[in-house]
Amino acid sequence: MKSLPATERGRRTRAAIVTAAARLMRLHGLAGPSVDDVLAASGTGKSQFYHYFDSRLDLAAAVLHHQYDRIMDAQPALRDLDHADLLAWRDQVMAAYHKSSHGMCPLGTFAGQVDDEPQLSDILDELFDRWEKALADLASHARDQGRVRPDVDPEDAGRLLLAALQGGAMISHIHRLPTALERSLDAAIAVLTAGDA
Repeated sequence: MKSLPATERGRRTRAAIVTAAARLMRLHGLAGPSVDDVLAASGTGKSQFYHYFDSRLDLAAAVLHHQYDRIMDAQPALRDLDHADLLAWRDQVMAAYHKSSHGMCPLGTFAGQVDDEPQLSDILDELFDRWEKALADLASHARDQGRVRPDVDPEDAGRLLLAALQGGAMISHIHRLPTALERSLDAAIAVLTAGDA
């Protein structure tokens, strides 16, 4: 993957390409849109594309990172090193879900689409690991403040919360109702906080 552009104009052009690609790939899959489709949607040219990306695979990798950043932006509790409120994080997840009009997870939607591309599979695995680690850190801070049971293992908690989010989001997407996601998150948090101080 090429390094990020040094100029503001270059960063804006690259961001326009990635944003357009992310929108198209979310609708049609990572393999769906062609480079020409992305260029038409972003209002950019081929020379600009190859100035910022080595290949379509390189663009897909950038899209995965872009989607991860969108998730972190929508869940600021995971970027705040002092945050310890699982319910506030839950509310951030639900707000993002409502804003997406019952859409799938911006990153989870690509699960199963990268199996034949080792580079993309490795990136998706690494991004989910980072997400799970951020949730584990949140659970650890909550435990330190007595908001989570003292016997909770933060790594297990991070995995539980991420699984609850992914499973709940998928079922809510299918039914076009937020209920499954709400209940899934609430149930996971209840497991972690039952009997807390």
